[in-house]
Amino acid sequence: MKRWQWAVSAVVVALLVLAARQVHWAAAAVAICRASLTVLLLALALNGASLVLRAIRWWVFLRAAGVGTFPTALRGVIVACGFNNLVVANGGEAARTLLVTRTTGASAASVLATVALDRLFDPICFALLLFVGPLTVPLPANLAGLRVVGTALLVAATVILIVLLKAPRPTPSATGKGWRHQLSVLHGCILCLSTARRFGIALFLSAGVWLLQVAEYHIVARSLGMTLPFAASVAAMIVINAGLLLRATPGGLGYFEFAYALAASHFGVSTDMAVATALIIQMIEIIPVTLAAAVITIPMARPFRSPRARATASLSLGGYL
Repeated sequence: MKRWQWAVSAVVVALLVLAARQVHWAAAAVAICRASLTVLLLALALNGASLVLRAIRWWVFLRAAGVGTFPTALRGVIVACGFNNLVVANGGEAARTLLVTRTTGASAASVLATVALDRLFDPICFALLLFVGPLTVPLPANLAGLRVVGTALLVAATVILIVLLKAPRPTPSATGKGWRHQLSVLHGCILCLSTARRFGIALFLSAGVWLLQVAEYHIVARSLGMTLPFAASVAAMIVINAGLLLRATPGGLGYFEFAYALAASHFGVSTDMAVATALIIQMIEIIPVTLAAAVITIPMARPFRSPRARATASLSLGGYL
């Protein structure tokens, strides 16, 4: 990380330590132990379903680029989420790119283009949440004003999508070298993978991912015996994801609990119960995925495929499709 990132992380950790001193951890532990296992299994299934939808979304672009299969996309998404749980920056995106290039022999430019387009839709859904949330569920007054921010983000996202759709497709060049040429190739791959149909499918799948995550939050709260309104889970999603745009701790550990408690406090939830709920959510989202990612990445230590296989796979885009 850069120095300023270390400084931000240090400040965030110090603030989280101060906040943690206000939590009655024994009470939180008791609440966790009393959680309904059956309901938690449902929450685990919802989290798994959201990972599958993420994989399908990425596969929409991978398939268009002629790279890999759906199992490849699913493994890549698990690896990305697992690595993001262990590092501060979004190192998971680099890990899944490396995984796919090594297992399929595809060119790095084609895989990076699919990752870039796949990552574009989570911020768009966050903007939709900011815009639609205050209109559909009764949120705290200090969050209702975020609709303006959501509107601005949606306008910016719309402009980006239109630019990608309307930009002329470049003519592929077989010559050139250096980072400028590599950026040109990446740019060409992104443009040729950008179609209205793929964007529509990706947006639909992204909405499903976010709805499943909100439902997971709601189910975990129910497992602890709390009868929170659905608006509480929506508010928690907004506050948590607003802070996770800048990852200051691995997996958002600490901030996640703080943000959930902050959002839940507006609905009469005690800090101890809110922290217990947030800890269970993180255990469901982090532990299984991180363990699966560790198992999947073992084959990454193997050498690349043969030069002939790499050369064949590098033509997967067929000259930018």
